[in-house]
Amino acid sequence: MITTETNQLIGMETLERVAPIIRNAAHPIRLRIIDYLAQACEPQTVSEIIAACEGPSQSVVSQQLRILRDQGVLSAVRDGHNVLYVIRDKGILFLLECIRLHN
Repeated sequence: MITTETNQLIGMETLERVAPIIRNAAHPIRLRIIDYLAQACEPQTVSEIIAACEGPSQSVVSQQLRILRDQGVLSAVRDGHNVLYVIRDKGILFLLECIRLHN
């Protein structure tokens, strides 16, 4: 039996708010991006993220970055010719920990 500190169900408002975030994160490339950015501990360029994804094209990775940014999971900041990405919503890191438990 799984128990929580308060032994209360998560409120429906909270579940409705986080369901789209979880749904949008539930893609292998998006999860890899989140994992990479979490491990990097500093903002990363698109080129660095593409290399970490091991395979998909720049357009595919850019599309996944846009989805994560639109959902509020990532932030993007322009630095000269580069765009740097960082995790905005640190709560998403708990999802990675759950995945690691099932590794």
